[in-house]
Amino acid sequence: MLNTIAWIIFAFSLLVILYIIIRKFPVLSILDVENIPGEKEAQFKEKILKQRLERDFSSLSKFWQGLRRLIGGSIGNFLKKKYNNLSKVRDDLRRKKKLSFTEKRELIADLFLRAKSALSEYDYEAAEKNLIEIISLDSKRLLAFLDLAESYRLRKNFQEAKATLEHALKMALKVSRDPEMLEGVIIAEIHFSLAWVCFELGLFDESLEYTRQALDAAPNNPRYLDLIFDLSIIRKDKKLALTSWEQLAAANPDNQKLDELKAKIDLLEDKV
Repeated sequence: MLNTIAWIIFAFSLLVILYIIIRKFPVLSILDVENIPGEKEAQFKEKILKQRLERDFSSLSKFWQGLRRLIGGSIGNFLKKKYNNLSKVRDDLRRKKKLSFTEKRELIADLFLRAKSALSEYDYEAAEKNLIEIISLDSKRLLAFLDLAESYRLRKNFQEAKATLEHALKMALKVSRDPEMLEGVIIAEIHFSLAWVCFELGLFDESLEYTRQALDAAPNNPRYLDLIFDLSIIRKDKKLALTSWEQLAAANPDNQKLDELKAKIDLLEDKV
């Protein structure tokens, strides 16, 4: 009896794994390696896909609740539906490879609109799918990577957000002298976004370094100064806290929180 139960559990486990892999195949197909040139882009896609699969495997316990609905004929119907979806994705990819420049540009614009609409409706999966499709069509669209990172941040997938932002930063630095390629993106803001993601991950040293890089470009930005002050308090760095407080006071002397922030500094011990 116990052996029978063990075999049933084993079979169900295989079905769960099969379900997750099949569910991710459309995105795997969208991220066609041929569409993103260069080894770094391929490594980035592999990293994103790996993180997606790891994220889904961590949710296996939730999926067990739905296993009963898959027993019997519903399993066959489910697999058939997924196969049809994969066939549709394959056909769509073949069609997109034949798009003219104008058609591709219009499609990318439409995908951006869909992604922004999905983000506004908190449908992060749909936003991610549309943004990855943009990247598969044009691997140099910096805004697509930044929006993708934001979709990860909003659902608190900070590791994926960090990886995406790091890739976006490398892209931005390469094209920093080309305003058209930057698409209006301010590189200091990428540094700041990375600083916040690292802060959320508890990587305070990295967060401090990215914040300093942002401050190099905009020394009086209150948002940057606020974060560097918070980091100095966490790291118990009284000298840095006082320096950032003085910069905050100079940038915005009417800030009503200055006294409160100064009190936090006074609680820190002087380093010998």
